[in-house]
Amino acid sequence: MDAAQLVLVGAGIVAIIMGVARARGPLATIRRLDATQANLDRYDTWRGTRTELEPDGPTGADVMRGQMRQRLVVWGGLAVVGITLVLVGLLLD
Repeated sequence: MDAAQLVLVGAGIVAIIMGVARARGPLATIRRLDATQANLDRYDTWRGTRTELEPDGPTGADVMRGQMRQRLVVWGGLAVVGITLVLVGLLLD
């Protein structure tokens, strides 16, 4: 293995670790928001549906969920780039 291969594999491993570590936060936030929404939906079915009008626009939780999905895509993309770098480094002859 020459120096270029080592650099590619090393950079790929760093990118994978960084991407996975940074994607965990947004994923946890999305899961918490989904759990809260599921709890509210269960409560509404137990209590009965609300009679007042629902707001037409997105809620703050919807906006936050969208932002977290964007971050998840960015950091997941970094992990995919890292996997690609590792594979290129290993297959390069």
